[in-house]
Amino acid sequence: MNKALCSLAAAVSLLVACGSAAAQGWPGKPLRIVSPYAAGGSNDIAARILAEKLSQRFGQQVIVENKAGANTRIATEFVAKSAPDGYTLFFCAAPHSTNPALYEKLPYDTVKDFSPVVQAVTVPLFFLVPSGSPVKNVKDLLELAKKDPAYANVGSPGNGSAPHLAIELLNSLSGSALTHIPYKGDAPAIQDLLGGRLGASADPVAPALPHIRAGKLRAIAVASPQRYSLLPDVPTLAEQGFPGAEAYAWFGLLAPAGTPADIVARLNAESNLALKQAEVSEKLFSLGMTPVGGTPEQFGAFIRADIDKWTKLIRARNIKPD
Repeated sequence: MNKALCSLAAAVSLLVACGSAAAQGWPGKPLRIVSPYAAGGSNDIAARILAEKLSQRFGQQVIVENKAGANTRIATEFVAKSAPDGYTLFFCAAPHSTNPALYEKLPYDTVKDFSPVVQAVTVPLFFLVPSGSPVKNVKDLLELAKKDPAYANVGSPGNGSAPHLAIELLNSLSGSALTHIPYKGDAPAIQDLLGGRLGASADPVAPALPHIRAGKLRAIAVASPQRYSLLPDVPTLAEQGFPGAEAYAWFGLLAPAGTPADIVARLNAESNLALKQAEVSEKLFSLGMTPVGGTPEQFGAFIRADIDKWTKLIRARNIKPD
């Protein structure tokens, strides 16, 4: 081996050794997980459940810090520009893979500026109607929407949200023209649905479940690949003649790009252990979330596939964020 190659090999060995040494002393202080939503929402709650277990495992406090706004872009940029030392993490959500197509310019690179850690949960999305509605299934909704514009108005928690994209995906596959009505969150959309000001809405299961159980709302379809066990009588969109109509919200843990691989591996291992605990999985499930887990590589592949899927739909339907 010539002197140049020897010097290069020595430098690489030194860097690896230094990185490993740094990771061995990690964590030596509290960590923070940045949530891109306000406190009290599904993302924040799931982040706090995971943070509590990681705190116990690491012997260091894991704090959830909320940086809401701009369809998760504020939090995303903050974490992308944070030090890659394993002390600042991002509990990202579905807009992470839709924002690249929704916005012409982002102050970060969705893929290159992050190291995937683990996909934490998926959140099933349901199409809902008021209990007094004549709509019993998706076919009814689409047929009535053609005859009466009132039934065509379908609400969601906001432009570019996973429920919004579920509506657009159904429009694309069915050739229908349901009118998307954006709201600022799940609660106002559901309130207008309860008040009869919408023909239907697409929402995560958690905020809708109490109204479904109270007999005020009816779930006519779930956009997941399989039926949801808390509402086993509700058929999937695929079962109703729309194969490929799969959409759901999701949350996962990312670190800034350049975070040492052994820190990412430790975070992944501990997160998977937490998600497998009966106490954690039961709590998440009761809130309408399904634990996922897996490797960093699997999460990275999921994000890239999700970006590709929704970019095609967003461009084909000319979906705008505002």
